[in-house]
Amino acid sequence: MELRNEDLPATLQAFELEDNREIFIAEQVVNTQDEITNFTNRYMGKLIKAKTVTLGNNRSRINPDNAVKKPKSSINAVMILVVLALLVLAIYGFSTGWIQDKLNLNI
Repeated sequence: MELRNEDLPATLQAFELEDNREIFIAEQVVNTQDEITNFTNRYMGKLIKAKTVTLGNNRSRINPDNAVKKPKSSINAVMILVVLALLVLAIYGFSTGWIQDKLNLNI
């Protein structure tokens, strides 16, 4: 079995035919012709189907350079703001003496 380079990566599936039914055996995503040859040799005599790998409904091929990126969360920005606010309050509390007064500290 040979596929064009434009069709790679592809998913190969092997099926056993029994009583006019297809029984699934194995599946592998292949990126090179050597991987295709290894898969077809391993499952020789079985029904082998091939299909291109798609991502979602937009039919774009999976590509490490074009991977789907997870949306960034704003939790990091919120945590930084909370820590900065606490730091400002601590500096203000020490500079006015309010923290030393409430905790009975002699600094």
